[in-house]
Amino acid sequence: MIPYVRQSKMYDFIKIRNIVYLNELVEFTKVSLPTVRRDLKILQDKGKIILLSGGGVKVSEVEDHSVDGRLEVNSEEKYIICAKAAQYVKNNDFIYLGPGTTENYLISFLAGKNITVVTNGVFHVTKLVEYNIKTILIGGQLDNNLGITYGPEVYDKINKLNFTVCFIGASGVSEHTVSSFDTYTAVINEKVMERTARRILIVDSTKISKVSHFVFGETKNFDHIITTDKAVIPFKNTDNFVVADKFDI
Repeated sequence: MIPYVRQSKMYDFIKIRNIVYLNELVEFTKVSLPTVRRDLKILQDKGKIILLSGGGVKVSEVEDHSVDGRLEVNSEEKYIICAKAAQYVKNNDFIYLGPGTTENYLISFLAGKNITVVTNGVFHVTKLVEYNIKTILIGGQLDNNLGITYGPEVYDKINKLNFTVCFIGASGVSEHTVSSFDTYTAVINEKVMERTARRILIVDSTKISKVSHFVFGETKNFDHIITTDKAVIPFKNTDNFVVADKFDI
């Protein structure tokens, strides 16, 4: 397993357990104690965890919402989810691609398709250019930390477009609501959903049964909610949930 994937899994394990000890991480990762220590040092340097006296580890109280901080988290799941999501793309689709890191993994699967992508995700641009995908970048005020454009110009542009399909992520998916940690993204997602024929939510397992600050829709508003078999889905109505696995790649 490559280091950043192992570190991502380790970080997720720590988040779930709150406080974890080194021997538990050795058992979880199946690597040596020195390797675990090196990985933890990297996570601590990034501000994600705090090393405690006595061999304990806990998540830093300062959550990292930066693009770089989010892009590496659950990368394997995001890749599998987006491989499945690409199966729902049709010829001539006019796609809204949300600005999140999960959506970024979808771009490589769109290569060679006869589509147009519209996005306010600034950090998507390099990858969209790399794969020669016809793109419309919505201009507006730039949030450097999140890598998005937002504001009246973005809202006005979206209100003048009709999307055949949208692919958007979320910070939390409860039984009834879908939410984001960022108010601008929530507002934009809500406007996009009003202008879209087919709505697809792409979320890794850590987002299920979570509630974030700003609600932008209900689970029933989505045609498909794609996650992986790592997700525990305790909801009664799961008809629109799609579980992706490695065989979708």
